Amino acid sequence: MGILSMKAYFLEYLRETSGYYDEHGDYVQGSHEWVDLGKCDAVPAGRNNTIQLPDGVTDTFSFTISNLPRNCREFHKGERIRLTALGREKIELEVKGFARYQLQCKIWA
Repeated sequence: MGILSMKAYFLEYLRETSGYYDEHGDYVQGSHEWVDLGKCDAVPAGRNNTIQLPDGVTDTFSFTISNLPRNCREFHKGERIRLTALGREKIELEVKGFARYQLQCKIWA
């Protein structure tokens, strides 16, 4: 019989910086990097995979990511995140919704 692994996924988010013009007038391209947020739980969405966003629009999601620390950063719709499970490939997702609860935070992506 298998043992349930709590916090079996690793979560990362994409931090992007915008480009700028240097002192010579040359454009310097912005950069991007994946920042590790830590371990979390993730459950693939089933049939009831719709969420109503604060602006009233209904959207579908693929994963519910939970058990994030309650003091984690705020995520916004459209941000890129990446889930990694032990021994599996990385899954890139787009944030659809975020909620902060008393003891944890949750992302719908």
